Amino acid sequence: MIYDQWALAFNLLAVGVLAFLVANIFVSAVFWSIKGRLADYAVSTRKSLLWLFVLTPWFIALSVTLVFSPLFQDGSTFISLTDLVHWHHPDIFYFLSWHSFSLLIFVGFSLYVLTKKMIVLYRNHQQISLLRAFGSKKNKHVYLIESIIPTAFTGGLINPSCFISTGLIEQTSADELEIIIQHELAHVHFSDPLKKWLFSLFSAYFASNVKHLLQSMMSLSMEQDADSFFVKNQHQSHNVASTLIKFTKLAANYSIHPHYDSELFVHFCRHSIEQRVLHLLNDKQFKTFPKGGVLIVILLLVLISTTSVDSLHHVIETLFTH
Repeated sequence: MIYDQWALAFNLLAVGVLAFLVANIFVSAVFWSIKGRLADYAVSTRKSLLWLFVLTPWFIALSVTLVFSPLFQDGSTFISLTDLVHWHHPDIFYFLSWHSFSLLIFVGFSLYVLTKKMIVLYRNHQQISLLRAFGSKKNKHVYLIESIIPTAFTGGLINPSCFISTGLIEQTSADELEIIIQHELAHVHFSDPLKKWLFSLFSAYFASNVKHLLQSMMSLSMEQDADSFFVKNQHQSHNVASTLIKFTKLAANYSIHPHYDSELFVHFCRHSIEQRVLHLLNDKQFKTFPKGGVLIVILLLVLISTTSVDSLHHVIETLFTH
């Protein structure tokens, strides 16, 4: 066992893990209840809200841990912690306890997730290096690759590049090709491959159905943002929409090579073409960022998570003995 300050630190980490679990459940419930209404918001707002969903459990876990830490305690830290979370021994950390097991499980899962994501990152780096080596450079960010398959995608985390196949060039007009290139350059401008990787990392902590929906909605939002980035008027919107439809028909005759079916590649026509076309042609006014509502919800989640950690800790202490 460990005593005093180190014990307090490990016990606070256990509180953080509990707070993260509770916050994750409540955030998932909030997301699931409003997921159908997110389409009413502008794409940039929707992306911000999705980031809030995956980052909020971490923020709440940190906030709850700080509330229970000496930084926010006026009197004796140990006495205050005993009052707040029913700890009989906050200055003692037992290795054979649920505190220890919860920390080990969380750290183990985090290492598992991070290892998987780093492997994906390494493989993607190798793929990008090969594509750049065997492709021909069209300009600073655009490479041409020899392939009969009509494809266009963006990859690379630190210095992303766009890749356009010769098959696509042969089967599209100059205007259509320019629209596709500008779309991919928008992904470069937004650093979407890096953001997509980070988003997949944070969303990995949610339940499978929530995780997949979060990632799907973020991918769609990124594509819609890239579709609209260089659109200045309704005529250009129609041109982008018609190019999307044509590209989809061309790509339907082929399948993307498994090596390039990575979460770090952002493809031109992989996500919900119908929704993207409707978004381009839709002239309705989208909702703006709900600052007041978001602030209220986050504060409520912090309060609920703090009190829930107290109750959950008490229940676990009742069920398990050290």
